[in-house]
Amino acid sequence: MNNNIPSGLNKEDELLHQPTDELKWRESYYFNWTDLTNKISGFSTIGIVPNENRREFVFLLFLEDRNEVYYKEPLMQGYDNDINVMLQDKKLSYTLIKPFKKWNISYKSRKLQFEITFETRFRTHNFGKDSSKSWHQHFESSGRVSGKIIKNNGKIIKINGYGQRDKSWGFRDWHQFDKWYAGHFQFKNWSCAFRKDYSKDKIDLSGHTSNNEGNRLLTSLDIKTSNDNDQFKSPISATYEFEDSEGNLYKIKSVRIFKNSFIRFTRDFPGGFTELFEQMVIMKNLDTGEIGTGMMEHLRTSMT
Repeated sequence: MNNNIPSGLNKEDELLHQPTDELKWRESYYFNWTDLTNKISGFSTIGIVPNENRREFVFLLFLEDRNEVYYKEPLMQGYDNDINVMLQDKKLSYTLIKPFKKWNISYKSRKLQFEITFETRFRTHNFGKDSSKSWHQHFESSGRVSGKIIKNNGKIIKINGYGQRDKSWGFRDWHQFDKWYAGHFQFKNWSCAFRKDYSKDKIDLSGHTSNNEGNRLLTSLDIKTSNDNDQFKSPISATYEFEDSEGNLYKIKSVRIFKNSFIRFTRDFPGGFTELFEQMVIMKNLDTGEIGTGMMEHLRTSMT
């Protein structure tokens, strides 16, 4: 048995799946990374929406002095189930090295070249079928990231830290939610990933903690957020109190790494719009004082 493969999945699930005929059916790959020593963080996603005949390329690199932002939604010249074709364009590419274990991510612009390797450090967690209305299937894993940035002046900055990856496929429509919260917590010997959805009168929680011994489901999660005074009232910090299936209790506070270490995405729908905020953050375990890193994500829906 390959211990890298989570229960309920197989190595082909790292590849592309047969789309349904739902217009908003989407398959996506996502990675984030943080190196606090070198003050580097960011995330990237590539999404494929075959029934809308388009792909989505997103790359955000947050540095102390500037941000690198790349966002493009090119039309497809026909659907191809080969990830070596679909997961790249002229600037951004993902390369699978070993299923559920190792990926390479590269990005190149006029200003810099970015290359990292993501290597899974704990067992990949399968969120299970239809654990959220945002996907049919979804899995995540914590990893170590290593690589470099080469600036156009020749300066090389090494990258070493932690990150998270996930993959989803299925029907996806943001505006069916009133709001959601998602997060990734990376500490030296453990990690956590979660999603908490609010839709009408229903609240759904899915997530887990991970370490070298395995994964444990989250059984409860309370979130208190604080917003910035910017024009969007963007989330700038949050405190999370949660418990896993073995009764372990955690209290974690997250604060945005830099004031500009976030991005806001919006999507219109008839009668309103959604806002998705994704922030790269410093985490602090309020019980032990340990410092970690991660991501906090908030979506909210507004009616017009």
